[in-house]
Amino acid sequence: MRQGFYERNHCEILQGNARFVDEHTLALDCPDGSVETLTAEKFVIACGSRPYHPTDVDFTHPRIYDSDSILSMHHEPRHVLIYGAGVIGCEYASIFRGMDVKVDLINTRDRLLAFLDQEMSDSLSYHFWNSGVVIRHNEEYEKIEGCDDGVIMHLKSGKKLKADCLLYANGRTGNTDSLALQNIGLETDSRGQLKVNSMYQTAQPHVYAVGDVIGYPSLASAAYDQGRIAAQALVKGEATAHLIEDIPTGILHHPGNQLCGQNRTAADRDESTI
Repeated sequence: MRQGFYERNHCEILQGNARFVDEHTLALDCPDGSVETLTAEKFVIACGSRPYHPTDVDFTHPRIYDSDSILSMHHEPRHVLIYGAGVIGCEYASIFRGMDVKVDLINTRDRLLAFLDQEMSDSLSYHFWNSGVVIRHNEEYEKIEGCDDGVIMHLKSGKKLKADCLLYANGRTGNTDSLALQNIGLETDSRGQLKVNSMYQTAQPHVYAVGDVIGYPSLASAAYDQGRIAAQALVKGEATAHLIEDIPTGILHHPGNQLCGQNRTAADRDESTI
């Protein structure tokens, strides 16, 4: 953390886990076991997100990973199952195949990264196929079993796949479950994310939310701007700046994809010129 930056700007940093007591009060559970009470007129929730864990998948099993825990893998798999063919799943499929690991990529939809141009999506599918990645479209898991030497995935289609390990990469969830949002009348969606308006106010006007905890676009560059807009609205009562519609995005698989603005399908539908 850039401690000096915050000190120069007179920002006090408090370590601990916070939860709402009422609309203007936080209880902070400190590392030393004490509980500190904080009050404020306004709040900004910027607690980020974490990999989504469905309750029927045992993430304590040593061969079942999410996109965080896989960074601490202590064995060298020969074959990996990746469940979820979004940005994270595709990036890891490219990484593992680049290390000559056999990859089965389970896609719950009918094509890869549907927000891309059809040509880009098809090109990615071709390059994956050409490199040896097995893509299984329109598949969902029925049951996941962890065993001593790997993982067995039972698909709803009746197929059964076994590999040395599983990377579950099917979405993320907001870090809101410990905030006691019910105490201030706020609700999240099924993935723990908060709804906000154009000034990043939640249903409680004095509570703002920015970054991954509000979902799309879930990019660091956008979160910086969201924070600036929320800060302006918080201090001045309204924000004159707005997040740009066309956010440049890079996807780090091989070959990589970069995009900005409408895709070809949307442009054709709207009769736009690219």
